[in-house]
Amino acid sequence: MREIRISRRGGLAALGAGLGAALLGTSRTDQARAASRGATSHGIQTKKDAVGYSVTISNASALDGMNAILFQENPVLPSDAVTLAWMSKMCHPSTTIEYKWTIDYNFVWGQVGTLVPGTQFVAGQILEADLTQNNLVLLSYVDGGFEFGPTGPSGKNGSLIIKQDDSVPGPGNDDQGSVGIGMSGAGTFVVPTVPNLGVEFDPKPTYWLAFGSFASSEVMDISELTQPAKLVYPVGMTSAKAVFDGKEWNISYGN
Repeated sequence: MREIRISRRGGLAALGAGLGAALLGTSRTDQARAASRGATSHGIQTKKDAVGYSVTISNASALDGMNAILFQENPVLPSDAVTLAWMSKMCHPSTTIEYKWTIDYNFVWGQVGTLVPGTQFVAGQILEADLTQNNLVLLSYVDGGFEFGPTGPSGKNGSLIIKQDDSVPGPGNDDQGSVGIGMSGAGTFVVPTVPNLGVEFDPKPTYWLAFGSFASSEVMDISELTQPAKLVYPVGMTSAKAVFDGKEWNISYGN
């Protein structure tokens, strides 16, 4: 399995007035403070109508000292995006762990801009997003720190778009950070920050299981994972049981 990445950067001028009306007449600091009141840096509440999914992972092999990792793949990503270990826990032989989540999208940023495998992404802000009315956000660097402005509609349903203003530190700047999207309160894909550029994500995620050494929110090298397997929930089913026997996965689904 390989990542497929297609650049979707730049060209946000045509996005028009969706969020622009909300941003006009508002200072950068006011925008960021408004967003800070609506989100925390430690987590995010689940929407009441969100559908919950789960997977239990059982290690029926002799493989030890490795984490059971749940991560996402997306067919369309910015060319400089990296994949994070979305959820990761130690799973010794003869043990079982469980992951639960909802399909709630988020905008995230972090203070680390060098995104090499093993780098820990720590979200400094997690902001609720959706694919229609809250799918565009402005990232600024205010008084020595990153902050999101308020979300709004981009006019392009189905995408999540981050606009970075001229205050954002970019390549060659020690303060360069990272920005991207997440789900259920944890980052999934991020890119290094670049001033005056937009980043567009088209979320059509697929879920994957694997064993590996990467901790939650670490930048991954997918080629280093052991036996990645795709989770495909049939219509109407929201739970899965995955058993790894050392050679292959046996995955079943239910309600």
